[in-house]
Amino acid sequence: MSNDNESKRPSHIAYQVREGEENKSYFNRIGSVWPHKDGEGYNIQLDAVPVDGRITIRSVQDRIQEAKDTPRGGDRRDERRSETNRSGREDRQPRDNGPRYER
Repeated sequence: MSNDNESKRPSHIAYQVREGEENKSYFNRIGSVWPHKDGEGYNIQLDAVPVDGRITIRSVQDRIQEAKDTPRGGDRRDERRSETNRSGREDRQPRDNGPRYER
């Protein structure tokens, strides 16, 4: 079932979209879409099927542009990183200075 189109990058991405709090939508990638050579249809490869049966297909360029235009809440990620650093990674006590064995 080898197809020349499957070796190339997909033209569209299949998503399952779930609604979150405060009217936020979360896109979960579930597959990829490639156009037929004659331009009359598409091949869809799904890695998962949503329970609600609803699949959203977006072009790759649409999602790239949307990601650039929409702030992702990077502040939260930065906060998590600083909390992780405060929780001890850099504050850990060094291990004993015993001998290190080599193989």
